[in-house]
Amino acid sequence: MILILCSRKWKFLAVILFVLIFSQSANARDVYVRLSNAGSYSIGITQGMLAMTDAEGRLINLGSEALISTAGNYVNIMGNSFMMPVKISGAGFLKFNGRTYRGSFWITQRGGLLNVLDVEQYLYGVLPAEVGASWPAQALRAQAICARTYVLKQSMNRKDKGFDVVDTDADQVYKGQGVETAATNQAVSSTSGEILTYGKDLAYTYFHSDSGGHTADIGDVWGQKLPYLTGVPEIVNYKSPVASWTAKIPAAKIQNAIKKITGTDIGNITEIQVSEVDQGGRANKMTFIGTKGTKTIKASQFRTNVDPRTLKSTMLTPSGGAFKIDNTTTPSGLVSKQKQTQNQAQRLTFQEEQGLAQMTAEGVFTTTELIDMLSNPNKLREYYTIGLARSKRVTASPSKSAAPKSKYGYSIEKSGDEFIFYGRGWGHGVGMSQWGAMAMAEQGYTAEKILMHYYPGTAIKKFK
Repeated sequence: MILILCSRKWKFLAVILFVLIFSQSANARDVYVRLSNAGSYSIGITQGMLAMTDAEGRLINLGSEALISTAGNYVNIMGNSFMMPVKISGAGFLKFNGRTYRGSFWITQRGGLLNVLDVEQYLYGVLPAEVGASWPAQALRAQAICARTYVLKQSMNRKDKGFDVVDTDADQVYKGQGVETAATNQAVSSTSGEILTYGKDLAYTYFHSDSGGHTADIGDVWGQKLPYLTGVPEIVNYKSPVASWTAKIPAAKIQNAIKKITGTDIGNITEIQVSEVDQGGRANKMTFIGTKGTKTIKASQFRTNVDPRTLKSTMLTPSGGAFKIDNTTTPSGLVSKQKQTQNQAQRLTFQEEQGLAQMTAEGVFTTTELIDMLSNPNKLREYYTIGLARSKRVTASPSKSAAPKSKYGYSIEKSGDEFIFYGRGWGHGVGMSQWGAMAMAEQGYTAEKILMHYYPGTAIKKFK
């Protein structure tokens, strides 16, 4: 291990130069991705040597591989200690945990092991990890714009954490350089710098795998109120690998989740009811009946705490999927129970009626849709929303009135010591449905129209 050390005379200058190097290499378009905070890291490089610069400005040759551990504000390498933060780079791609990475590695006290690289290069490693490289180009382009906006928005909200995003689906999946494909890189390059905005701000571009037929209102999931994340129906039929699923969860695990959420032990769970759903049939509230009490909580909160990989979504269905959905309408099982509430909500204002008539005259709707509209006046609101997305008339966004909620009780099936959940889709349901976007792209929708459908009222701009 060779160290190029600075004399005491130049030590202060070295620190200043180190700060300047770091600030120049980490510009506003760089992304700080936390790969690990384990405290011990085995790293390598595909060609050449690893070069490390520590906080005192010392340049250290680490060879082609190095085992680095941390203690306090120092990293330890082969019995030598160096002050953090340290920057590690080289001529080849960096290696960690079986993956290769562009850019550089940093090790910091707060962030752990970070991959620091340009946002566009970061997206090269996100798209193939989040969606299929064989997906239609317009779906890939929509994902690129979403992912770019997401990471830049997160970088504004996490200044005190020491990193922008993690590399898992807790943010968006990132697998580095080794998963890159020509198709996904092209989608990133063709949308270079493009972001989604709402007013003067970056939009929150949450996305998920499959909505199950209707996306969720962000207020029902996380309590925020954002007019461009209020839940929309899927407008193209599709079938994903998680179009329907069954999950068996032990009653004891559910009991522990309820105790964790509420701080109360309601005893052995005897019954679970879906007690409120939204306009698309997604469970909003669930009631848990135990031998010591009853608790009603948000369905999204329950899913997060019990096991979001097993309970794939809150788009639950009773008794093995009794709800029927054609991905363009409200599930039939809810129509009769919501009819009065929805009929009120579906009424259009005079201005909206004029807008719908104008869209009809412009040929926005198909003949089949026009017949369906005439036969089912309660669908006017739905078609008005669809029309806005298709014609890019997003400035005249639909009424901001709250989505109708329905008290709709049915019990989750119980078998022995387990409860059996049936459902559709995967993910929190907020924002863009990736499988829905793929289906729209296959039907000829552009990336821009896909984004306007899932984030109505937003605009695409160039990031500066």
